[in-house]
Amino acid sequence: MRANVSRGTAVVRKLFIFGQVSPRRVPANRYNRTQMRTVFLVLAVYGATAAFGAELILPSTALERTGPVHAIFRTPPFATGTGQLSIAWTDVYGRVVDQRVIPVEMNDETDIGFDIDLRRAEAMQNEIRAHFVFDGHNKKGAPDHRDQNAELSFVAKPPVHSWWDYAIIMWQNYSPEHVAKLKALGINGSQYVGRNRSIPDFLVKNDLRWYAENIATDFYSAYHHYYPDRDNGWEFKQARAAHQQDPHSLEPFKRHPSLTDAAWLKKIHDRLVESAAYFSPYRPFFYSLGDETGIAELEAAWDFDFSDESLVPMREWLRQQYGTLAALNRQWGSNFATWNQVMPMTTDEAMKRSDDNFSAWADFKEWMDVCYANALKMGTDAIHSVDPEAYVGIGGGQMPGWGGYDYSRMVKSLTAIEPYDIGNNIEIIRSLNPEMAVLTTAFAHGPWEKHRVWFELLHGNCGLILWDEKSEYLNRDGSVGERGRETAAYYNELRNGIGALLINSQRQSDPIAIHYSQPSLRVEWMLESRPRGAAWATRSAMAERTDNNFLRLRESWCRSIEDAGLQYNFVSYGQVEEGELLRRGYRVLVLPHSSALSASEAQQIRAFVAQGGVVIADGDPGAYDEHGRKLQEGQLIDVFGKTSESETTEHAFGQGMAFHVVTNLLDYHRDRVLGKGIETRDLVARMLKRAGVAPAFSVAGEDGKPASGVELHQFRNGDVTILGLLSNPDLRVDELGPPDFRSNEHFARARSLKVTMPEQMFVYDVRTSSFAGPKRELSVQLDPYEPVIYALSHRKMPDIVLHPPDRIARGTTASVGVSFDGHTPATTHILHVEVTDPSGHPLPFYSGNLRAPSGRAAWAIPVAYNDPTGKWTVEVKDLLTGRTQSAAFEIF
Repeated sequence: MRANVSRGTAVVRKLFIFGQVSPRRVPANRYNRTQMRTVFLVLAVYGATAAFGAELILPSTALERTGPVHAIFRTPPFATGTGQLSIAWTDVYGRVVDQRVIPVEMNDETDIGFDIDLRRAEAMQNEIRAHFVFDGHNKKGAPDHRDQNAELSFVAKPPVHSWWDYAIIMWQNYSPEHVAKLKALGINGSQYVGRNRSIPDFLVKNDLRWYAENIATDFYSAYHHYYPDRDNGWEFKQARAAHQQDPHSLEPFKRHPSLTDAAWLKKIHDRLVESAAYFSPYRPFFYSLGDETGIAELEAAWDFDFSDESLVPMREWLRQQYGTLAALNRQWGSNFATWNQVMPMTTDEAMKRSDDNFSAWADFKEWMDVCYANALKMGTDAIHSVDPEAYVGIGGGQMPGWGGYDYSRMVKSLTAIEPYDIGNNIEIIRSLNPEMAVLTTAFAHGPWEKHRVWFELLHGNCGLILWDEKSEYLNRDGSVGERGRETAAYYNELRNGIGALLINSQRQSDPIAIHYSQPSLRVEWMLESRPRGAAWATRSAMAERTDNNFLRLRESWCRSIEDAGLQYNFVSYGQVEEGELLRRGYRVLVLPHSSALSASEAQQIRAFVAQGGVVIADGDPGAYDEHGRKLQEGQLIDVFGKTSESETTEHAFGQGMAFHVVTNLLDYHRDRVLGKGIETRDLVARMLKRAGVAPAFSVAGEDGKPASGVELHQFRNGDVTILGLLSNPDLRVDELGPPDFRSNEHFARARSLKVTMPEQMFVYDVRTSSFAGPKRELSVQLDPYEPVIYALSHRKMPDIVLHPPDRIARGTTASVGVSFDGHTPATTHILHVEVTDPSGHPLPFYSGNLRAPSGRAAWAIPVAYNDPTGKWTVEVKDLLTGRTQSAAFEIF
């Protein structure tokens, strides 16, 4: 009986620990009749289990790695005598983290306490085994001999509280054996569906974190998600077909589910809370609310959502915006008698207006952006109610535009995102929320894919998700595949410190602001689409991307500024209203077809120029108000003065200047692919220079002229400048229109460049780990697909100093101090630590990257009881200077 009950207790404990089945949900068909009798006995008389078996107890099954925790071995009561408790703590690496024998004297006690130091944990999954041998007597004086075993699995939570290191995440799932081989390629993460209620053993066995994927795609991506037997956008095609059949019906414009449906919001909230509660012990990289989310299908334009669940709260929102119904009627040009009668316009109705007042349509579109952002915020808040430090985001983020993609709202609702790099959304996200964790997905291979990975890192990304549908990283037999061989070198380079160095440095921009205006997007889309009439409803999401002059113009402004050797920030319409231009010290504001401005925006722009700023615009800035109503005259007519349709004009206003550009900037992003558009680039550079904005670091070609197609990236780390140069082709060259433009051949060549610095500086080549000495000019051979990265300092950087122990015993922790032999100008050094055993084998679980604020840190090596004795070596590399120091210590 004792053995059976003991086994039953072990079964129930394991179920409790792993969370796979709750104690109230033990499925009857999983055990035979004898096992079920045991389980039910244990559950029915839990208070009596101690009379038959023993158990291990921890404060929680998921523990922080911050210090000792108290454990208890519980044995049955009513005995006096002596014995010993042997414990062994092991992990998935096979390390014996702790082992000891504890003498025991008992006098009617049940609990034997001991501490385990969680700072010695190196893996997430751990196990403690205890063996208790005891001899004594019970209350009646009869002999009591015990020989008991107990075991307990627990999670040591990853000690990661912020996204400070670069992650390379495999999307496809592999076997445990193959996952181990992926780690050798530099891959350090995976994905696992967040609705699963089992732990991914294939990852846990390899101590690999994951992100929780697709938790609520059915809500956030209702019109674009996977079906095994139909197209991803099947529901959207059905809605579109219904609209074609009856263009006057509003039924095709009712979203199912509505983003404001209270029942659905509660359902999704509860699901997200449950997912976070289940996975939070493993600290996922992030929780993904959904993949390729949006109001309709991706970035397609559509008139969602005319359901009652949407219209009722919309009317309340409008009441808050306008205050009175009379004010709304004046703006819309309507005559609603009550708020309950208020109905927005469909796109077809708005296109037929002859007064260019699109307010009743544009306000509805803004409402849908609000609904989408609020739904995302609800999801983030639900996760944070359980896991407050978690990153919460979406995958497959779309270009700025339709589908809810007003990034000025989205960046306030999420803390992570994996967007497709379209329409400068990466730069918009970075500008509006520099703390956002941004990842990119790698789909392809070849040199341009390598370029894109480096490109995204230099633009502020902190990780990579690998799409490997064809199993190109590993072959079926586990050997390294073509894509694995191609990427291993630079994946490991990114993972071994360069990625962390850039993430922990601040990306710099010049005092140039580009206006990000969702109201202008709506107006410009309507003006461009109105001639097509009803055909708007047949356009695909791809068409919205490739046939989009508003997007192309923004791309051209960005490329022309980059080709002038400068960087910029986007400033949203809301930030302009709040005085961001003067508060942040911008010198230039670019208005790319910013046709819709609020009165507050116009006032702030006017004040910016009057106090010495320079504004550059094309089109008719401020011709419409923020609701999309055409005004009798432009709101900035006094700032720009009299403009011309044939030439660029300039107009002094207060202490500043306004330029109105008529040069065809629209095609610059395409022309530069063929090496054309130099006149446009030079015009932009001249206007910026008139504003006092010129490159601090100039980059010239062999002919001594400014080098187009090379982007210069600056990061600051204290008083150290990190300079990156990389070729700057078009990332989506296949979408540039005519065949002549669909090639990056112009950029696919090595280039000899000269970089001139503002003053002499000490130069360190980060990638080659070499010191170039004090320089004012640098001669650079730039590969077409890889960057050069330099660390620049006004004084010579100090050398690393290591402080290792002489010798330590197995089962104790070696602490290797790291400092520098002088004051460092850097705020945070990134150090890469490699530990090798006496036979020269690297020990990856004791190696990794280390942050050293102000140049000081310590690296802990919790030596296991079964680690080999002898001379160990620790090698530390400073990523800023490339210098390496090593030291040896003895393990006995």
